[in-house]
Amino acid sequence: MTESRPEPGTPEFEQWLLDRAKKRADRIFTVEIPEDLAHVDSGIMAGPGSWKDIMPEKTIAEDIAIDKAHKRKHLKVVK
Repeated sequence: MTESRPEPGTPEFEQWLLDRAKKRADRIFTVEIPEDLAHVDSGIMAGPGSWKDIMPEKTIAEDIAIDKAHKRKHLKVVK
């Protein structure tokens, strides 16, 4: 993807930005919906199914596990 970006504030930049946004929107809205989500109404889904799933008390253990895995990522297991 080596599009040359016009100078901001010019009509060419506005057209370039609009074309780029249209390409991105086409890519987002033409994605196939997995079968297990086919029963869900139309629209874009993002985030957890319930706001209760993102409460700090539920995510602390998960966050700690992710942090530990990230810290150990550079280590190699030798058997």
